[in-house]
Amino acid sequence: MIVKAVQDGLATASDAVEDRCREIGAPTIRCGADGSPCAENLAFEGSHVEAMLRSAFIGGVLQQVIGAWDDETAPDRVELFDGIWAIPLAPAQRRRRSSFLIAFCFETRAIDSEEIDAACQSAALDVQVVRSELRRIAVDGASTVERLAKMLHWIQQDQTELAAGEAALSGFSAQLTESYEEISLLYKLGQSLNEVAHPSKFVRMLCDELHGTTAFGWTAAWFGRESTDPGRLAGRVFTAGEAPMESAKIGGTIASFLTDLEADKTAIVPARDGELRRLAGESGFVLAHPVTRDGRLLGALLAGDKQGPDRQVSSSDTKLLDAAGANLRILLENASLYDEQQAMFLGTLEALTAAIDAKDRYTCGHSERVAHLAMRLAAAVGLEDEEVERVRISGLVHDVGKIGVPEAVLCKTGRLTDAEFALIKDHPAIGHHILKDIPQLQDVLPAVLHHHERWDGRGYPASLAGANIPLYARIVGLADAFDAMSSTRTYREALPRQEVLDEVEKCAGVQFDPALAPVFLTLDFTEYDRLVDRHLEVERRKPRIGDWTQ
Repeated sequence: MIVKAVQDGLATASDAVEDRCREIGAPTIRCGADGSPCAENLAFEGSHVEAMLRSAFIGGVLQQVIGAWDDETAPDRVELFDGIWAIPLAPAQRRRRSSFLIAFCFETRAIDSEEIDAACQSAALDVQVVRSELRRIAVDGASTVERLAKMLHWIQQDQTELAAGEAALSGFSAQLTESYEEISLLYKLGQSLNEVAHPSKFVRMLCDELHGTTAFGWTAAWFGRESTDPGRLAGRVFTAGEAPMESAKIGGTIASFLTDLEADKTAIVPARDGELRRLAGESGFVLAHPVTRDGRLLGALLAGDKQGPDRQVSSSDTKLLDAAGANLRILLENASLYDEQQAMFLGTLEALTAAIDAKDRYTCGHSERVAHLAMRLAAAVGLEDEEVERVRISGLVHDVGKIGVPEAVLCKTGRLTDAEFALIKDHPAIGHHILKDIPQLQDVLPAVLHHHERWDGRGYPASLAGANIPLYARIVGLADAFDAMSSTRTYREALPRQEVLDEVEKCAGVQFDPALAPVFLTLDFTEYDRLVDRHLEVERRKPRIGDWTQ
């Protein structure tokens, strides 16, 4: 980057020197190494003197002179004809030059020379006009030419050093900006490593930040279909930028070469043909970083179609992808551990609620069904996925307090006494007390405590009304009532589906949230009915006490 900036700076310096020469009356031309005028020189509409200098007559002489200059580290002025001097303005260097900027100095004695006549005739110019211009810029004596040559060389040297310095500073500034962006990216990744519950959010951010920081046309993250670390990402492809094909094809193309690459190290994959060639774009390669765990390929970070003037892979590109890949591997490991902990936690909750439901053969599977209905209703009213899951857990544990209610009361056939019903009404508070010290359940506690509140304020335990009832509790309460009416209990048979739905509609604004009830009535109960059938079969197969004594 810096070398390119310096080269651009030298070209800028040459333009500045040419401008200075014209300002002090030293006409210039640009010539190729063979003495022929350069294209930009031919396009310039300068003075009649400069037009004369571009003539074939002058060019023929310059060819011989330039040949000698090209072999010199710091070429000096040459007297082409009597009183006509050519001063090369080229930086001192050892490699061959492709072109020259040449300033000319005319002594007064050269104005009326035959060489001027020949040059004007060669360029089809009016010699009198040319001589008129020469009189305004001509100098007296070789000593003046020498001083002018030194001054021009100093101008050339100063401009070159100034431009090179400015260009180098610009290059360093760009490099510093790039380094800052890379550090900023790595900082953001490090700060986001706690997104273990939402690994896809981290992966999307990673792809977007990589694309925004680098010069690649697209970046992507791919995860194998067999990956279970975490399983939520298995078979998915995330992209940022303008990917040349749809995600499914990207996944198939990537999988074909990843197994041959060194684990957890960025590699340059040349694209010779086929779909890989499409992925690579004009840069001709794909940068790939396989991500593994315990020798298993989990996925990969990729980048392709590098843009800009330099399409080669830089060490900065590979180091950045290495660092991003390392962060991704850490995130995947943490997310997998989180999933394992969550599975164990939820498994414990499900076992606990199943044990509670088992106390009453008529409520087998009740908590699971309420959790399912509450989840479906939460999703239907537009809650975010995370909240939908929390509502499901609320439904799962809403009756955990029944563990503190005597079994004789739970399983009693017939009407409950006031004292017995008071024991039943204690179960929300008991459940809240049991769960209140579990950090992962703090947001579901209101649903456990208040799922028997009513919209009209006649519920329990706190007689809350309307919107004062927590939303999760309103959702779980409606799901709970629906399942209770749909299930056979000790005191009555299950109600027909339409009768249950009519009751929900009738009680909207009385027992149930009037905004939730109409949405609930639109739900698809197919999966709920499957759960009912499965729970009935489980209850039918459950061994009875008499079976153990035989």
